[in-house]
Parts: sequence; C-alpha cells; structure tokens
Amino acid sequence: MRVPAYMLAGILWLLLLVSGCGNLPFSSDHATAPVDDSDSALRISVLNVGQADASLIQYKGKNMLIDTGDVDSREGLVSQLKKKNIKTLDIIIITHPHGDHMGGMAALFKNFTIRQIYDNGQAANTAMYRNYLKNIKSKNIPYKALKKGDAITFAGDIHFNILSPGVPFTKENTSGVSESGLTNNNSIVCRMTYQKISVMFTGDAQKEAEQQVLRDYQGTALQSDILKVGHHGSKTSSSPAFIKAVKPRAAVISCGANNQYKFPHKPTLDTLKKNHAEVYRTDQDGMILIVSDGTHYSIAKEH
Repeated sequence: MRVPAYMLAGILWLLLLVSGCGNLPFSSDHATAPVDDSDSALRISVLNVGQADASLIQYKGKNMLIDTGDVDSREGLVSQLKKKNIKTLDIIIITHPHGDHMGGMAALFKNFTIRQIYDNGQAANTAMYRNYLKNIKSKNIPYKALKKGDAITFAGDIHFNILSPGVPFTKENTSGVSESGLTNNNSIVCRMTYQKISVMFTGDAQKEAEQQVLRDYQGTALQSDILKVGHHGSKTSSSPAFIKAVKPRAAVISCGANNQYKFPHKPTLDTLKKNHAEVYRTDQDGMILIVSDGTHYSIAKEH
C-alpha cells in the first residue's frame, strides 16, 4: 500500500520530536499554513528580513511578533505574514527603538489589526518613532512599556518573563559605550517558556546588559533550549559567561547576507561552538522555523 506523502511527513516530524531535536527538511506547507485554534503546536518563525530582526510566534490561532524588521524589509515582512493568512497580530513587542527592529511598524499598522503593543519605554528622536506613537494613539491600541520583573502570557499557554531592562543604561551610569550601544543595552530581554521548552530573546542587548542579567538571575533561571542570538551575532554581545549560563542547544542569528557589519562575528560563533550550540543563520539558511509540542522541538531551514 502506498503511503500518502503528507502522512510520511507527519511521521517524520513525530519521530524527530520523540528524539528531542532534529533538522527537518524545510516544508513550505509548515511554513505558510495558517494556524487555527485547534493547532496545539507552537511555531516560531525567525523571518528572513535582511539585516534586521523579526520573529513570528504562532499558537492556537494567535499571532505574535517580536520586532518588525527595517524599512527596506517592510514589503517582504508583509508578504511573509500574508502568505500565512495572518490578518491580526495579537501582540507585538518592540525590543528597542532602532530602525532595524521597529522599521516594519508603519506597514503593519496599514495591513493588519493589532491588538496589543509592548516596548521598552525608551523614546527616540526620529520621525519613525513619532509616527509609531501617533498610530498607537489614533488606532487606540493598548500599549505598555515592559521592564524587568514583568510577565506576559500569549494564547494562554506561552509565558514570557522579562529579564531586562531594569535601571536604564545611560551615559551617567555606563562608561565606554556609544549612544547606539546604550539603546541596544536597554533592549527587552525575555525568556519564553512553553511547558518544558524555553527560548531566550535578547534584542540587541550587549555585554553590559548581559552582565546585569547575570547578576540578577542565578542558577537555572536563564537556561534555554534555544537562543535568539543578541545583536545579529555581533561580538558586542554573546559574552562567554552569558552563553555558558543560557546553555542553548540551538542558536538562531538574524542577519543580512554580506552585510556591511560582517555579522555574525567570529568571536560569537566561536563562543557558541565552544558551548555546543547548533547555529542557524538567516543569511545562509533563510527563514528558520521552530516547531514544538511543549516537550520536544524541531528546527527547519528554508534552504
């Protein structure tokens, strides 16, 4: 008897989940299929938005974005979301107000219903940021600034603990860090848990913020199965002490092909390798799809 292809794909996925973690051949069906309220699998898509950041989290018909790409990736961002038949974004988190993290907001305001926005409460003196605030107000979108100690829940079962920012990094209390670096260090750092699976999102938090998180949280509080690597793999982030504490089995880096910053930097890759983390990169692998049943996970690459 010939087994249908869709059944074979399902069997393969289940075998990988049973084994803990595996690399799935990228499936356009998994990547673009709408997620409804009967789908109990958690899906995290680290979108391919060039030299920027955007992570889509889907569970039981709900959709959440952590960061939104840059201005020049707006069209691609909207296209990727519409291919998944997304009409509503239930939660958006902007980790910090740099263009490569909040640059897609203008397009999202135009194309989708947005139910809740969180950011780190840090203002920026840019037209982009002013337009962002204007849209929040005119569309009457609920908004809150997140800080260390806060917790939010997504779709009932997905929990986020906010680890940073605490006391803001400023010129007065931080030495040797540029203005841009201070903004990076004030990024929202959060640890997501879904039953037994955990994922760390770090925005562009640099070593100074990592050191503060290490001082504030001890033991297993930082350990995460998957790390969304900070600052696109820059050597300013992913300090050895932080990576050792997080102990990621997999690390995902969002960066543009042949980017001018030469991200990811070799010291970051060396640190991840030393700590036995399997590395995935959007510049080489395209969109990265993580699927979990709450006990196991699998990771697929677009190419």
